[in-house]
Amino acid sequence: MKKIWVSLGIWAVFSGTALFSQQEKFRKSAPPSEPLQELKLPPIESAPLSNKLNISFVLRDNVPFMSLEIVIFAGEALSPDKIPGTATFVAGMLGRGTQSRTAADIEGIVESIGGTFSVSTNQDYVLVSFHFFPEYLDQVLDLISQMLLQPNFTKSEIDYVKFATTYDLLGRERNLEFVANRHLFRLLFKNHPYEKFAFSSDVIKNWNLNALLDFFDRYYRPNNAHLIITGNLNLNTVTRKVSHYLNTWQPRELPPMPLQTVKPPDKDRLCLIDVPQAKDCVIYFGTAFPSPGTQDRFALMVLNQVLGGTPTSRLFMNLRESKAFAYNALSEIDFFNAGGVFCAQARVTPEFIAPSIREIQKEIKALTTSPISSQEIEQAKSYLIYHFPVKIERLDAFSEKVADIKARSGGDECWNKYYEQVMLVNGERVFGAAQKYLLQPFIVVVAGDKSVLSERLLELDSFDVFDSKGQFQYLVNKDKKGAAHEAR
Repeated sequence: MKKIWVSLGIWAVFSGTALFSQQEKFRKSAPPSEPLQELKLPPIESAPLSNKLNISFVLRDNVPFMSLEIVIFAGEALSPDKIPGTATFVAGMLGRGTQSRTAADIEGIVESIGGTFSVSTNQDYVLVSFHFFPEYLDQVLDLISQMLLQPNFTKSEIDYVKFATTYDLLGRERNLEFVANRHLFRLLFKNHPYEKFAFSSDVIKNWNLNALLDFFDRYYRPNNAHLIITGNLNLNTVTRKVSHYLNTWQPRELPPMPLQTVKPPDKDRLCLIDVPQAKDCVIYFGTAFPSPGTQDRFALMVLNQVLGGTPTSRLFMNLRESKAFAYNALSEIDFFNAGGVFCAQARVTPEFIAPSIREIQKEIKALTTSPISSQEIEQAKSYLIYHFPVKIERLDAFSEKVADIKARSGGDECWNKYYEQVMLVNGERVFGAAQKYLLQPFIVVVAGDKSVLSERLLELDSFDVFDSKGQFQYLVNKDKKGAAHEAR
């Protein structure tokens, strides 16, 4: 019986190993792709008004709603150096009242037409979004014209926006991912206008009426805007209706707005953001680069998918599935008008902080030293192709994609030629992009409790310590004996 038990035990081990191997192979292999259907998106038609407001229209005759997006080219990069966040402040005031309607009135109108209204700000532009039933287009245009032509910036509403923004930021500052990501952007864009996008709640006290009025009057002009309507109409009707409500919006000569090119970091750097009593810790790797051309852009998108774009990508399979270091691990790539950012991130427990950083470094380095297999390239391309229609399936996502294309001067390669551009990417182009953009210095930001993490980070190198607001505290060095020394 004992021999039989041992024999069965050995068989079970080998059978389990074989089964595990088969499961791993199955998990890492994408299912056979469906035949690729032609990407047929409606054309983006455009025309200017006499006041230099650019209008774009996209026909969607199979949805019961309409969307209206206004891009104002007045993102955080244009905020005054001494008052960062001004662009966010001004955008936040748009729905807070006009000369004939209060904020409550505006909310009531939006609700009564079954619509939604939102405003968001990024580094390059402000996006004002309305989604509504088609029969209410005139009411929406009337409301927008009042917001842009007859704003009423009262003290009570200014105080409300300042309070709401402060409250929102204070809540976000308890989130490790937000803290780490914001500080990474500060370091990547040091002395660049994009740095102002990563402002802290303590600057909000400097927001004031004079800065608000000056920014609004200077940049909220038709020749600094682009209006996009998506729905079941035509360009002539859209142009006529928009002109009726916004033809008195006066253009103005814009101040010089040179686009300062983003540069890579000048050296590798390890930083610790102290978040007292944090149970976990978050790692952010990042590098920045000048705005890439079309070929490099699509190659970088494929490269990102290989590294950490999905749960079957290298980072996730290594840090979570293989080594069980991380709760999650992924990578992201963002493109702006003046450049781009490549970022890898992971949430781990403190005891795995040093090995996790080493593994991320190893995975990034591997992309620059060995060509990626054709199987991984094709899997990444398949994801980008088949996920694209899903991303723009909803009308709001569809119209916001059009707005982003227009805001970033994207052409048809980002629209009807998207599939074609992805298909043109090959292993040689991806490997070339990896060597071009990933061999430069990276900044590593770790957010967590320094009392727990400091000793573990010394296994790697010296590092800078910042408080949770991002203020530099001191540099930690390691001497020849391995002892830590602080330099303030």
